[in-house]
Amino acid sequence: MKIVVTFADALKLAIERHHARDYPQAETILKRLAETKPEHEVVRDTLILVLFLQGKTAEAIALYDETVSQGAYACDRGYDAIYRRALLATRNCPSPLRRRLRFRKLLYLLSHTLELDGCVAECGCFRGMSSYLILSMLRRHDPKFDGHGYHVFDSFQGLSRPTEEDEVGDSDPNAENLKKMSTRGAFRASLEEVKEALSEFPLVEYHPGWFPLSFSGLPERQYRFVHLDVDLYDPTLAALEYFHPRMTRGGIIVSDDYSWPGARLAIEEYCGREGAGYTVTEHAQAVIVCK
Repeated sequence: MKIVVTFADALKLAIERHHARDYPQAETILKRLAETKPEHEVVRDTLILVLFLQGKTAEAIALYDETVSQGAYACDRGYDAIYRRALLATRNCPSPLRRRLRFRKLLYLLSHTLELDGCVAECGCFRGMSSYLILSMLRRHDPKFDGHGYHVFDSFQGLSRPTEEDEVGDSDPNAENLKKMSTRGAFRASLEEVKEALSEFPLVEYHPGWFPLSFSGLPERQYRFVHLDVDLYDPTLAALEYFHPRMTRGGIIVSDDYSWPGARLAIEEYCGREGAGYTVTEHAQAVIVCK
């Protein structure tokens, strides 16, 4: 008797093989599925991921290029070129492709501060992907920009230990992923890796250490744009307490992490205490426009 395997069953098996780190088998199944439904989002993204995890970077990038050329999460050509360079410079996986839209929103918010005075900072850089994009946008605005006035703050040891404020409830729609990611040391990249990724911008200043200790003793500066990507309650609150009073009028703070319970609580507490309004984008970015 011939056994008929449905598309859904085959996709489930491919994902199971991926989670079991049997990447070659997952790749084989996903490539067959891609022949049937080449535009299927989960198939495409998971195939890019398993290729990347096997060190098949060129093949993963080629599939990414093909998918983008077909109009997936369409953006403008200038942004597409910057984003592709950022992937290569930071050695980041192109999957998930929908992440392109979140980063594009970040650069759109940055564009509102280009004519303001003040420095630009990122707290929590991982491999430097968002910093590379921000720096590239600043260079598009000023072709001579070399990183001067840009500050990177990171422990370079991954996440700190989550506290009770960071506890992920089972009812959270993304509970499984958040619980996997909310671990001490997650998202760790070395200072040397990040400096290499951002080497096109030699005057970037790096501030390694845990928040708020790494803010101690800094010269007083004004900031026009700050990107927070630290995920957890304590560092998000510490960053808001440091940067918000130092923002120029019209400056913008963007937290990438409103979908993380600890970061969301820190934003709600700080903004409630200080009377600072904020909005939340369709990509779960909390945006504070400073007055």
